[in-house]
Amino acid sequence: MARKQDENLIPNSARTPSERRENATKAGIASGKARRQKKTVAEYLRKWADGEVVSEKNRNALEALGLSEEATNRTLLVVPLIQKAIKGDTKALQMALELLGEDKKKELEIKKLRREIELLKAETQKLRMMTGEDREVEDLTALGDMLKNEEEE
Repeated sequence: MARKQDENLIPNSARTPSERRENATKAGIASGKARRQKKTVAEYLRKWADGEVVSEKNRNALEALGLSEEATNRTLLVVPLIQKAIKGDTKALQMALELLGEDKKKELEIKKLRREIELLKAETQKLRMMTGEDREVEDLTALGDMLKNEEEE
């Protein structure tokens, strides 16, 4: 069901090539502007994070935790994360492990996906050889079954 506000939209297929080119140019310019703004915000955040802790209260809190030597705003960001993880917040624990580079779950998922891709490539080649045709295999049901069998083993 079409929304009322979409009624006046003109699809690209109904536009002339020059209109499409003009719109693409506008979109490219807007995209570049948005990317520059995001980059600027990220630079400001990095500069702030690497800066020295200004607040006396925050500096004292970090001192109490034995973190006065590393007293940057970045440290202030990490302390609540650690405190939540200690209290049992699993999302905070997961994020802390990711920051430490000890999140093995993602690495295992990536390895599994790479194995699946290699299996699909091999099976596709095998099916091509069996059919004697050099074309894309449209029905991948057999490949899916073989993948499931490998996971079960």
